[in-house]
Amino acid sequence: LDDGYASMRVAWTKLVDAYRSAGILSGDVPGDHVARTMIATAQGFIAQEALFGDVRPEVLENGLCGLMSMNPQKIS
Repeated sequence: LDDGYASMRVAWTKLVDAYRSAGILSGDVPGDHVARTMIATAQGFIAQEALFGDVRPEVLENGLCGLMSMNPQKIS
């Protein structure tokens, strides 16, 4: 299980690097952190679909957009 997760992290980190090279993603957060977050999001989506069904990708997309719009200065 550990080896599989490690391999997935490497593959998704390469994807993050490709997004950065294309200018799609900023480089202010370590690639491994972004990859782990992407994996966790995908796992959560899969778990919700398996447990509850009727999970629409656009709901997750909209929720992530909402989270990314947070203003850290207003939080503290």
